[in-house]
Amino acid sequence: MNTSTPGLSFKVAAAAICAAAFAALASPLYADPPATAAQWQEHKGSIGYFGLTSTYTCTGMESKVRQILLALGARKDMSVSAAACGAHDMPMGHAMTVNIRVFSLAPVDPAATVQGAAPPIMASWSAVEINAQRPSFMGDGDCELIDQLHEFITKNFSAQNVNYRASCTPHQASAFSFAIHGEFLKTPVS
Repeated sequence: MNTSTPGLSFKVAAAAICAAAFAALASPLYADPPATAAQWQEHKGSIGYFGLTSTYTCTGMESKVRQILLALGARKDMSVSAAACGAHDMPMGHAMTVNIRVFSLAPVDPAATVQGAAPPIMASWSAVEINAQRPSFMGDGDCELIDQLHEFITKNFSAQNVNYRASCTPHQASAFSFAIHGEFLKTPVS
C-alpha cells in the first residue's frame, strides 16, 4: 500500500533538480574570473586609415574607434582625433590619420609596487568578441578599420588567447571578413 502524499515525490524531485542547478552555477565553470592586479598605462599613437570599401566622416571615425577601444577595456577618458578633415567634417578622399591617446590595463605584481605609485586595480580577463554583428555598433563595412587597428591594439592592450582576423576584399562588405576573439584585461565596469 502506497501511503505517500500525491505530488510529494514531484516536489522532492523538483527541489533536487533546483539544488543541482544552483550547485552547477556555483561551480568554478560559472564563477567570476579570478581577479588580477593591474594598473592603467597611457598609450599614444596614430593609425593611418585608408579605406576602399568604407569611408567615414571625421566624427564617425572618432566615434567608431572610441567604441572599439572601450569594448576592449580602455578607460573612458581617452582622446581620439581624426585629422585631414575638411570644413564639412569630411575626410580627404578615402584616407585620414587618427591620433589616439588611451589608457589600458596591464597586469602588475602587487608585491613589486613602487612607493608613492597608485595602488593596483583589481581587474579580470574578460571575453571579448568583435565582428560585423557584435557589438551592435559594428557593421559589415568595418573590416578595413579593424585590419588597420590591429597593430595599435596588439601593442597597447593586455590580451590573451586572441584570434585577430581581417580578410578584407576591396569594394566588398562581408559579414564574415573580420573578427577579434580573446580575453582582454578589464575592470568590472569596462
